[in-house]
Amino acid sequence: MRARLQRMLRTLRRIAGMPDYAAYVEHVRGRHPGRPVPSEREFYEEYVKQRYDGAPTRCC
Repeated sequence: MRARLQRMLRTLRRIAGMPDYAAYVEHVRGRHPGRPVPSEREFYEEYVKQRYDGAPTRCC
């Protein structure tokens, strides 16, 4: 049941244009090992700030 809910939330976030936090964490750990991983809340706050301030939303 929990896995199903997580898949539904992931799908809704993609539809809404929101990034996937788990994929981001995997990316940071793989490509930027020295960089600290932000909390999920910090991640979404930074995403919203970049999205609506006109800053780039990708690092690579």
